[in-house]
Amino acid sequence: MKTKKFLMIAVAIGMAMSVTAQEAAESKYGADSVACVTNLSIYGEAYKQWEAAKFAPESISMEMVNAWREVFLNCPRSSQLIYTRGEKIMDYFIRTNPKEKDAYIDTICLMMDNRAKYFPTDPKTGASQVANIMGRKGFLIYTYNKNRYEEAYNVLKDAVDMDASQMQAAYIDAYFRAAIDMVNNDKAEKMTVINVYQELSEVVDNNISALADTEAELVAAKEEAEAGGDADAVASFDKQLEKNEKSINNNKGTKSNLDNLFQPFASCEDLIKVFSAKMKETPDDVTLLKRITTILDKKDCADSKLFLDAAVRLNELEPSPEASYSLGIKFFKDRKWSDAATFFEQATKTDNNDRRYRAYRNLGMCYENMGSLGRARDIYRRAAQVDPTNGEPYLLIAMLYAGSAKQYNGDIERGAVYWAAVDKCQKAKSLDPSCSDKANSLIRAYTAAFPSMETIFFNDYNEGQSFNVGGWIGETTTIRAKK
Repeated sequence: MKTKKFLMIAVAIGMAMSVTAQEAAESKYGADSVACVTNLSIYGEAYKQWEAAKFAPESISMEMVNAWREVFLNCPRSSQLIYTRGEKIMDYFIRTNPKEKDAYIDTICLMMDNRAKYFPTDPKTGASQVANIMGRKGFLIYTYNKNRYEEAYNVLKDAVDMDASQMQAAYIDAYFRAAIDMVNNDKAEKMTVINVYQELSEVVDNNISALADTEAELVAAKEEAEAGGDADAVASFDKQLEKNEKSINNNKGTKSNLDNLFQPFASCEDLIKVFSAKMKETPDDVTLLKRITTILDKKDCADSKLFLDAAVRLNELEPSPEASYSLGIKFFKDRKWSDAATFFEQATKTDNNDRRYRAYRNLGMCYENMGSLGRARDIYRRAAQVDPTNGEPYLLIAMLYAGSAKQYNGDIERGAVYWAAVDKCQKAKSLDPSCSDKANSLIRAYTAAFPSMETIFFNDYNEGQSFNVGGWIGETTTIRAKK
């Protein structure tokens, strides 16, 4: 009986809202401010008790739900907590009444729409939060009922179009999954998945770049606080850095999920077939040409005729860093290192952070193949500056060092090259857990090339001692023996 009453109250919200919304919007506390304040207090205190009980089903109260409903209907602009707490209440009903979940999802949609209407800006920052609210609306629709994928897709698409920078990692993941459902159920063409993949990949790359900038600012601020002896500020910056690092990892996880979900649509044969048809229809569509060259490059399909045709045409229509990058890939595949380096150098001027990183990385590879090891190392360092959270540049430097070991004479001197290489692998792991497996594999190989304890001893050195690697490397490392 109690559950039925809850159900009736929750479902009734949608029917009553259209009648009361205009009146309730006139003031913060609605037409009856005394009743609003009273109900705010009743549901607020009861909600805190429910929260303290870890939202146990037996701890939810009829009084709380009634009071919350009255606040939601009659003074919807009194507090944002109406909506965040309302989500928790609706979540309870969905989980305990799964057969009626669509009615509760409709109520959630109504809550999200009202929150966007009455709280369009974040009270703390003053910035618009409508796109974020709509993103959450689409995410919740898809989370609670994946059969409503088309509705979720349209809501999330509008949210991304509104302001992609407000999209959280979970919203991005839901949007892409909903897009795939659209294609799998013949509600959209396969090109939809390709377009959404490219769009969301850029959003995630921009998120990671912005978070990396924030991390650098926080590290600098923390160092300043440490120098000033402000322990409280240091502790605060540590918490912010931890939160920022979590956000970076979430976005990297989302990026990996996007790539994994895209795989069934990402065979070179399939991509070329879809893109060829589109390019035949609109051969001068610059946006399409950029999408073709970007995705074919990311999916290792850049040796196709389609990629070359798109790169050449893009450069003719709109000479740009993006067009230069595509031509650089073409010459790189042809092993024309000097020509490729020229175009990659031009490509580093792009505003796209992911593309700029890849341009520097590939430029370094060109110089490495031309035998300019010092120049290659400098450029890999530039790549690391563009994406401070990526361990790949340090692995490239490590392999660059190890590959030059034969240039050094003497067991200790050659060993020092491998010590320096292992240092770079350790740096890569510490920055980017995703490259740990490759870093550990290289570390095992390079550690096997360390000099023995006897060799170190008979050359008048000790383990743990600093050692300067000479030649073009010119770095200080630490002496270690092969175990």
